[in-house]
Amino acid sequence: MTRPRILVSGASGLLGPYLAMAAKEWGDVFTTSRTSGDFSADLIDPDETKKLIKNTDPDIFVHAVGLTDVDLCEKDPHLASDLNTKVAENLAGLLSSDVCFVGISTDQVYPDRPGPHAEGLEDPVNVYGRSKLAGEKAVLTHSGGLVFRTNFFGPSYTPGRSSLSDFFVDNFRAMKEVTLFSDVFFSPLHMKTLCDLVFRSVSEGLRGIYNLGSRDGTSKAEFGLSVARHLGLSTEKAILGKMKMQPNRAKRPADMRMDVTKIETDLKTKMPTLEEEVSKL
Repeated sequence: MTRPRILVSGASGLLGPYLAMAAKEWGDVFTTSRTSGDFSADLIDPDETKKLIKNTDPDIFVHAVGLTDVDLCEKDPHLASDLNTKVAENLAGLLSSDVCFVGISTDQVYPDRPGPHAEGLEDPVNVYGRSKLAGEKAVLTHSGGLVFRTNFFGPSYTPGRSSLSDFFVDNFRAMKEVTLFSDVFFSPLHMKTLCDLVFRSVSEGLRGIYNLGSRDGTSKAEFGLSVARHLGLSTEKAILGKMKMQPNRAKRPADMRMDVTKIETDLKTKMPTLEEEVSKL
């Protein structure tokens, strides 16, 4: 049987290297970003996007390009729209109808209300969330559209980019003062787990929108402390704080925990706990 051709965008991002590694188990993999990867392309440019698709002829396109800096999105909504919405619109219009078009989205499409949040309850509170939600809608205009809302951590394989767990590990090891937010909740996955689930979902023919997260959410403070406990790191310099007390920051939802019932049902699996995910560090 011929192996599918898998194209992963966002090769220079945090998630891109993990997606590319996981994809090798499922098909022949090509990567792209504006400045790196097997094929460099500016996906905001329809002509470059068309050329990329022609040269790679993918059966599966995993779209992981995006502007994830929440504060920068608020300051530059035009750039946020370009990277988080228009790229998805370009791809949806240019990819063949038989391609599986996977969009990686965010838990920040949900409202600033207590979670866990189920699919269908979107109401983002910032430019980042609104631009990603518009990008989701673009992906789903494609007949092969599949969107995953998620949050992730794990060791970065990308120079110059750090994950949340990297931030905690580096600061704890250096005995630097670090503030742990006790009023922010989420349900992230280790990037390896996330990518394995993405391609398992593709292989099962899933389409539509799914939350991909750990089964039990926690505060970012408890997450940081859990990382420290697992790795035997000192938290002597850790300070408990509240996000709502931080000045000059874009508004963010305080509770981003996600209801994973839909993916568990359709994939016939049980999502891991956050404790299980931290143990993979």
